[in-house]
Amino acid sequence: MIVYEDCHFGEKGHRACYEFQDFSVVPHFHRSNELLYVEEGKIKAETDGRTFWLEAGDLLLVLPYEIHAYETQGPSKCRVAVFSPDYLNEFSDIGAKYVLEKPVISLGKEAAEFMQTFLFGEQENVWMSKAFLYYAAGRLEKETRLVPRKRGRSDLLHNILLYVQENFQQEISLSSLALYLGYSPVYCSRYLNHSLNQSFTDLVNRHRISYGVYLLEHTEDSVSDIAFACGYSAIRSFNRNFKALEGVTPREYRKGIRSAR
Repeated sequence: MIVYEDCHFGEKGHRACYEFQDFSVVPHFHRSNELLYVEEGKIKAETDGRTFWLEAGDLLLVLPYEIHAYETQGPSKCRVAVFSPDYLNEFSDIGAKYVLEKPVISLGKEAAEFMQTFLFGEQENVWMSKAFLYYAAGRLEKETRLVPRKRGRSDLLHNILLYVQENFQQEISLSSLALYLGYSPVYCSRYLNHSLNQSFTDLVNRHRISYGVYLLEHTEDSVSDIAFACGYSAIRSFNRNFKALEGVTPREYRKGIRSAR
């Protein structure tokens, strides 16, 4: 089964960095770009149906909605940066039609130190981190080429997710999705259950609540305003679905954020 990560929501300007030991992840995809840098060991990366063997010093770029997975070959240490499509505007629409023929470059000592300092390190700086990302993009543009994405069954899943991503703040339904795609509602429902093991309603709610979490963390908007911004016409529905997915109410979640600061 392929996993869709709505936690990597791709909200404008969003960036998150992680460090992992012995990194292995099942096939998944998300709306954000992703960089993986191997510090130690070897990692097998599968992206868009291709396999790449990464060693220490290698950097991999995964474009939005590319299905990818990782498997550690022995002990390994790596860093991962996830950033929204608008973070590098020029890459915003590439992933829908193209893939990088070889999305891997090797970093020299100076480039690696710059990355560690300004993208992952204590001297985190939005302009310097963007400078590194543009450097990596420039290297990839020089050393590889864009090739048309192969069309296949996964295109339908991409189109479903794009539809939900672009319309979850409005009133949408399985019927409106089916009309948009040109398939029957029954087929769309079965396809979603088979591909993501969830219903259309579950998928929409996960998007809405994920966006609600983002707004609670990054704005001072009222809970009712956030509920409407997420696509809910009634605050009760927002509260119920939020608690079902997050374990607490929106107000309790925001209270926890404030007490942790």
